[in-house]
Amino acid sequence: MTQTITKTVVDGLQPRELEYTLWDEKLSGFGVRVRPSGAKSFVVVYRAGTGRTSPTKRFTIAAVGKMAPDQARNQAKILLGAIAGGSDPAAEKRAKRPKRDRIKFDELAQLYLDEYAKPRKSSWKNDECYLKRARDKWKRRIAAEITDDDVAELIEEIGASAPVSANRTQSILHTLFSWAKEPGRKHVPSNPVADMRRRYQEKARERVLTDAEIRKLWWGLDDPRLPASRPVALALKFVLATMVRPGQSAGALISELTGRNGADPQYHIPKNRVKKYRDVIVPLNDIAVSVVSEAIVLENQLAVFTSWTLRRTQDESLNDSQKPEQKNAPAPLTRNALAAALNGRPAKRKIPKRMGIREFLGMQHFTPHDLRRTAATIARRGGARREDVKALLDHLEGDVTATYDKYDMLAEKRVVAGILANELKKIIGPKPIEHSPEKISADNVVLFEEKLRVAS
Repeated sequence: MTQTITKTVVDGLQPRELEYTLWDEKLSGFGVRVRPSGAKSFVVVYRAGTGRTSPTKRFTIAAVGKMAPDQARNQAKILLGAIAGGSDPAAEKRAKRPKRDRIKFDELAQLYLDEYAKPRKSSWKNDECYLKRARDKWKRRIAAEITDDDVAELIEEIGASAPVSANRTQSILHTLFSWAKEPGRKHVPSNPVADMRRRYQEKARERVLTDAEIRKLWWGLDDPRLPASRPVALALKFVLATMVRPGQSAGALISELTGRNGADPQYHIPKNRVKKYRDVIVPLNDIAVSVVSEAIVLENQLAVFTSWTLRRTQDESLNDSQKPEQKNAPAPLTRNALAAALNGRPAKRKIPKRMGIREFLGMQHFTPHDLRRTAATIARRGGARREDVKALLDHLEGDVTATYDKYDMLAEKRVVAGILANELKKIIGPKPIEHSPEKISADNVVLFEEKLRVAS
């Protein structure tokens, strides 16, 4: 498949089930590689040596977005010219990599993310998150010297407070070390996690918030003293109003919303944020639309729920250079922002404690994902059909028929969204009246005390 590679052409390339490359008509050997995850990169393919028996190699110039197509083509011309003179850029790049006997774990973890996780896994940010504790603990240690006892010690430290995270960290480390010891890399002589069993038994998650808890949470998220930003509070409400996964709520972009002010508002979740890598459409009920409308406050805003809160009124005490810069649109919330806001943060060294939302509201432990389960339970209780709720939750069938049945069940999902909104309104009710002691006058206090004395 050949075509003149331009920005318009590159932007229009869509991922497929298998990796493919679009070759440039103007320069032989230069192309754009598209992975199933949606990642795109400019590449050059060449023969290392002379003759037809010479091995064919591929060299990555840059990821799409870091370099324009014309710049990548010029760089390809330079590389192909050097190759004609006997150069082998792929071999030279490999030679510059840290040697096995001196590569540090932090460097190895970054190599794993860049060369394995990012190209192959749509959930690579999870890998990055679970590797953080290991990178902090073994940052300057030689990767080849890390033992199974070192791994066991780390897993025990994590498991003391987060057993599920300990299991996930162990799985990621197993994949990392297996990748690192493969032929062609051999950064480590063996996999220290290979013979390690999971230490923690995971229980099925069954937490569903009660009606009283839902009401307390919903109105508590509007408390101006809440120890979290307004976008975080709204993103939590969005999970409860739509049943989307927490990461899909936090990462929502305005461009992915259609018909917000119309009769059929929808959230189109792209493949790179969906399990099994496919497009998903979520109909939005009036509660979800209201949440989104409050979250969008800037003309140039790209993300629905931003990583910082815009001041609605400018502080007149600030000069122009001190006022918040609004030229660049703020980024979306990170994947773990919602969980971090619920959990808070304990005091550590010079960093003070940060209270979490649960502690602030005096609620029992629950996770952002529990809100999704709660929403599904509410909809079922309101009369929604089980298979329709399953469709809105985006839970796939596991049989062969699901491969052929591509009906999106949008009409059925729209009914479920409406039932969920009606049930939530019944549970939430009107906003509670706040009684503040500061607003009680001295006369009212005297009158109350006089009534109490007479009653006694």
